[in-house]
Amino acid sequence: MLDLHLSSGLLYPHLQALGALELLGVVVALMLGGMVKGITGIGVPLVAMPILTHFLPVKLAVLLLSMPIIIGNIPQALEGGEMLRTVRQIAAPLVGTVIGNVIGVSVLVALEPHHAQAASGIALIVAAVLLLAAPKLTLAPALVQPVGFALGFGAALMESIASVPGPLLAMYLIASGATGRTFTKRIAIILVVSVVTLITTFSHGAHANGADLAISAAASLPAIAGMLLVRPLRDSLRPVVFRGVVLAFVLAAAAQMIWKSGVL
Repeated sequence: MLDLHLSSGLLYPHLQALGALELLGVVVALMLGGMVKGITGIGVPLVAMPILTHFLPVKLAVLLLSMPIIIGNIPQALEGGEMLRTVRQIAAPLVGTVIGNVIGVSVLVALEPHHAQAASGIALIVAAVLLLAAPKLTLAPALVQPVGFALGFGAALMESIASVPGPLLAMYLIASGATGRTFTKRIAIILVVSVVTLITTFSHGAHANGADLAISAAASLPAIAGMLLVRPLRDSLRPVVFRGVVLAFVLAAAAQMIWKSGVL
């Protein structure tokens, strides 16, 4: 059972130690992530993560972004019903994400802070390159399950280290023929299961508690505000161009994270 005392958690002591401008920076990072997601559909963590690491250790930034991912995906996961049927269809990547998150969180907790920052930066670069390249693959029926497990596992590692599981999952679902609502429902279910596993593993291995989850849930508010703020602009901007600019920013920010870590 999760401990609800603030002082025994991970996020509260670090956030309490931040100055007013630094806390504002955290809020702005979450809001910018929401604004970009509102226009392009790119996940909040891809944009918010490199900014948050200026104010929080990578491990805490991952934890802070966990509930915004869940809250943002639950409505899509439940849309249209047929949950059991859908879960059976994506069983392979689901199993891969559970195992990947258990291993990934263990690795993240064990890493030194500068190594964790470098690993997060590399994961962000990989995610941005995958989205920029937008590879279009087609999987033979015999490969759907094994590839689903492998990419689910890889996506969970990226989730644990940098909160960006989306690109690998999107590649798999598109290659396996998922489109439209089927795509959004399947990826939403996988993401919810993935992050629930992440939080559960964090609570055991890194001493996260109920207060951490409450703070992470509160972090959803700026992201939602950002999405609502740009809604009037969504149809007047060219998402493809905006997406490219955003991903270029992510590449630059992630490279800066690696440089700042000192591993080079």
